Amino acid sequence: MGKIVGYRSLNQLSWAPEEGGVRSTRRAPLCELDGLLNQLEDINVRGFAVPGRVRVALQRHGITMSPRDGAAEMIEAIFVLQERYMLRPEQSAPTGRSGDDLRRRLAV
Repeated sequence: MGKIVGYRSLNQLSWAPEEGGVRSTRRAPLCELDGLLNQLEDINVRGFAVPGRVRVALQRHGITMSPRDGAAEMIEAIFVLQERYMLRPEQSAPTGRSGDDLRRRLAV
């Protein structure tokens, strides 16, 4: 029987070290987005309507969705915003995307 050995490349994703203030500035919105993501996943599974407080919280992050957009579309919008934080950490205050921008991106 063969043995499978996995190798990890170190420093695949790397960027300049962050000062404590910069790191917390970038991490705080990510933590809030994670909380919103958990709420939206629960709402989506249960089939409930998205409450206004969640829509307002998303708008604070620059994610504007139309009233007809549901939890699934909002989850995708959060993923897009989180991706920007993770791929370009030097931009600690990314602007969100509107629902139309998200639909265009998903249609491609």
